[in-house]
Amino acid sequence: MARYEHIKIFQCAYLLTLEVYKTTKNFSKEYKYTLAEKLKNIAHELLDLIMQTNTLPDKEKSKLFLLIDFKKENLRIYLRIACDLKIISGGRLGELNTKIEEIGRQLGGWQKWTAKS
Repeated sequence: MARYEHIKIFQCAYLLTLEVYKTTKNFSKEYKYTLAEKLKNIAHELLDLIMQTNTLPDKEKSKLFLLIDFKKENLRIYLRIACDLKIISGGRLGELNTKIEEIGRQLGGWQKWTAKS
């Protein structure tokens, strides 16, 4: 069984997922079962993809790297929607985007490291 807890990108995505849960728990009823669920699902999918990618041989990781990047950007878009709808503050959006950017940096490093292997 592959280990993933030691991977920095997993740690960042895990903390981001926790922050998404904290952020969405106070969404109004109107958005709790739509936008909040969508955000949580995307965060879960991001974690799943990171774990799945870690189990693959280096030669097979590139497709999943693209999916991880897509989910990362997908999460960013839906958080922006929440901000534009005044469900979360601009400051909170900034905090979450900082975490997403860190995941992007980690992903870039992982891609470079894998390409060298």
